[in-house]
Amino acid sequence: MTETTEMLFRTPQDAMRYAFSYAMQQRDRPLADRLAAPAARTGKGLHGNDGAGQAGMIRRELDQLSDIDWAVLVALFAPHSYPCSCGAACCSRHTPNPEYAAAITFLAEKALSQLSGHLSNYQLRRGLVEKALGTKITIKDLAAKCEVTEKTADAHWRIVRDWIGGTPKKKSKKAAKRERVNAGDGVADVARVDEEEDSKTLTAVDGIASKARKNADELLSALSFIRA
Repeated sequence: MTETTEMLFRTPQDAMRYAFSYAMQQRDRPLADRLAAPAARTGKGLHGNDGAGQAGMIRRELDQLSDIDWAVLVALFAPHSYPCSCGAACCSRHTPNPEYAAAITFLAEKALSQLSGHLSNYQLRRGLVEKALGTKITIKDLAAKCEVTEKTADAHWRIVRDWIGGTPKKKSKKAAKRERVNAGDGVADVARVDEEEDSKTLTAVDGIASKARKNADELLSALSFIRA
């Protein structure tokens, strides 16, 4: 009889979202410790040791990735915060996820090299990294928050966006053709630009987010409970 393995996750993205939703409860552990054993949270019908085991297997595969790939995936799939019910007067009903915060800090530092030649504002850089990875905020609001001009924020945004999200290349155009046309009493030989675009689209340039997801997909395809 052939053993059938239950597919717990439809996609590698579902698996990463589940694994990164486990919160660390040991407050004495380093906040950015990639090897920290997660404490169980609910999801996919897995609880307790079973849930922790599945999350641990997923994280163990992802631990083969580079630090920048890991940080990108945490920023994309980990919750930004966790519910909090400590009852303190200052409680805002949520507490920041230290793993997410550490990932954004790491990527904001890496973005500095992309902005060589620009005056870099750390708060702006961090906000642009979060925006490129899905946080909803406008350039106008971010510029006001960081006390920089909207023009500066937009210039930095284009660089960070392309670094993280990649850049699609434009379709190439056919070369200009020359043709003879009527010109008063005679004819003239003029250049006519053929506006028809070439059907072949050049390959897009991957950003770090696309590279990280591809590398993670390749690793997680080895786990039998994740649909490739």
